[in-house]
Amino acid sequence: MSSCLELVVEQFPDLKERVDSLFARNPAFRELCEDYETCTRALSRQPSSDLKQEYAALRLRLETEVLRFVQEDRERAGR
Repeated sequence: MSSCLELVVEQFPDLKERVDSLFARNPAFRELCEDYETCTRALSRQPSSDLKQEYAALRLRLETEVLRFVQEDRERAGR
């Protein structure tokens, strides 16, 4: 399993199957997961509280985007 996919699954364990599926077939979702990993790693290395706050805010936006992808995928599957 890709390290970026592992991080997303760790954050959203209940969505593992859907996240795995999206990762396998959607390049935009894979890129989002890679961005999430980059942001998470940067956040863990930041000693500055200002930068930490910015990376934390960015990570929240990326998490929201992951959830949006999952929701849209569910909606498409339900049609």
